[in-house]
Amino acid sequence: MSRKDLKYRGTQCINCETPLDISEKYCHACGQLNSTKKLTIKDFIEEFFANFYAYDSRLRNTFFSLFLKPGIAAREFCEGKRHHHANPFRLFLSISILLFLISDFGSPLNDTPQETKKTNKNIKTTDSLKTKQALNSNPEFILIGKKTTKEFNRDSIYKASELGNDPENLNHLNLKLTTFRNYNLKNPNLSSEEALKNLGFENKNWNRYLYEKAKSLKSNDVLRETRDYLLAKLPFLIFLSIPFIAIIFWITFYNKKFNYTDHLVFTYSFYSFVFICLIVYELIGFLSEDFSLFLIGTSFTFLFPIYLYKSLRNFYQNSRWKTIFKFILLNILFIPISLLAVLVLMAISVILF
Repeated sequence: MSRKDLKYRGTQCINCETPLDISEKYCHACGQLNSTKKLTIKDFIEEFFANFYAYDSRLRNTFFSLFLKPGIAAREFCEGKRHHHANPFRLFLSISILLFLISDFGSPLNDTPQETKKTNKNIKTTDSLKTKQALNSNPEFILIGKKTTKEFNRDSIYKASELGNDPENLNHLNLKLTTFRNYNLKNPNLSSEEALKNLGFENKNWNRYLYEKAKSLKSNDVLRETRDYLLAKLPFLIFLSIPFIAIIFWITFYNKKFNYTDHLVFTYSFYSFVFICLIVYELIGFLSEDFSLFLIGTSFTFLFPIYLYKSLRNFYQNSRWKTIFKFILLNILFIPISLLAVLVLMAISVILF
């Protein structure tokens, strides 16, 4: 016999002691099942799977809407269909945590000791004529100056006089970092001040900072390592920015029918879709990193903007041209926010990288 059967119903809620009618299956005050039957193992297992299926149904409905009906899940949730869809914030939080874990687990920046020894073995110094000849036959970096063009290799160690002084050149900064890293691998016991002196660089705060950061690099592929680091931090930055991004939607699509929470629900739903896609791309990255990066670039260029437009149309239910106009306005407002986000990300990267 089921615990929901009429014979087991009481006239008072066992949980909150609210008076109940015998016809009520659940307490109208706290929602607990109106049953006086003793819980058995069979009842326990049945209720467990029933609750799991109920959540799974909401999750399935939400995923179906996210991928096939952009913006509908957020709209229905705001309209009151809360038992039909998963809670947007809870779903976004769960997906964010999963993305953070996969991003950290899949980081390609973990060199093994054997790889470090290999890098150390390949380090070259420019004192040898053979090394200079080898560099000229297979250069990896080219620094173009006012009078001369020089070729360099990132596995080498260079004096300050050889690199020159061109702080605005990205290759110059890259070579300085690899030089510092290579020199530290050769001379791990030297302080930054001693190393800078031996290499002929000025003993100033910026150079000491670069030397310390170079010691923490996992490889000489600085640009790739920096890019992977920024991509790994991007979800976290978006996570922190969402309450502010919702304000942009509120301003752009201002309507008395929608309050700030409605815009927040829409924002969480949209970025849940984005993060789910990023999770899939991260998993694909375990098989092919280049293909994963291609998918990420294509999605941010085409898929996500198109999906955002469809979501805006379905959620706010404006006309096509009005939605297009506000979509353009939305992107214009996103420009200063994006620049601010980039500045914040760069500041965080400089501090933590």
